[in-house]
Amino acid sequence: MYNQTDLQDKIALVTGAGQGIGLACAKKLAEHGATVIAADINAEGVNHISKELSDLGLAVEPMFVDVIDPTSVSNLACQIIEKYKKIDILVNNAGIVSRYSCEELPLEQWDRVLDTNLRGTHLMIQAFIETMRKQGSGKIVNISSLAGRMAGRRTSPDYAASKAGVMALTKSYANHYSSHKINVNCVAPGLIVTPMTEGRHKPEDVPLGRLGTAQDIANAVYFLSSPLSDYITGTTIDVNGGMYMN
Repeated sequence: MYNQTDLQDKIALVTGAGQGIGLACAKKLAEHGATVIAADINAEGVNHISKELSDLGLAVEPMFVDVIDPTSVSNLACQIIEKYKKIDILVNNAGIVSRYSCEELPLEQWDRVLDTNLRGTHLMIQAFIETMRKQGSGKIVNISSLAGRMAGRRTSPDYAASKAGVMALTKSYANHYSSHKINVNCVAPGLIVTPMTEGRHKPEDVPLGRLGTAQDIANAVYFLSSPLSDYITGTTIDVNGGMYMN
């Protein structure tokens, strides 16, 4: 059984770390000994939460990133590699939701959601994959969604398409880089209570009888980031209380 130092000396980057699932992931990885870069487009928010975690004795450093901007992503990568000389864990959590119907969905909203959720994930991986290749190791965990599995009438088509794309992107990178000992996996949350989704779902919607928490997702992300998952790549772990059974 692994203890709270199994990620000691690991450098981890979590995007969208200013709240919700990203914050829970950053905290979880730091609790297991990793030095965590908490990156977010909301610089003030991520600075605040990083200070809170640092005050708890966790190694967390805030950095700014706009995942849809190649220059911003490149600058982040340069900062991290210059300072730490490596990257061991990359958690692509930054994303946005959409609530338009098929008939009402504006093209600019489609572009915004696909750019953030799918293109942003690709840009982040692309920025760090060469460093991982040279290291001969790395763990990449992408955050998808139950919407990417099932879509549904309450799910905006742009959001569902972006999250299904994240699953396919995960398999593509896993196939291309498995020979370099880089594990690329995905977590697909179900109905999770976060600041972005609070009040939208009911416990009775879930077979296990409760809504998920950010900690539920962070536990899966930790597993895929740790030595426990060394023989797993190209897969998606569904964390949804039984709403989708694969």
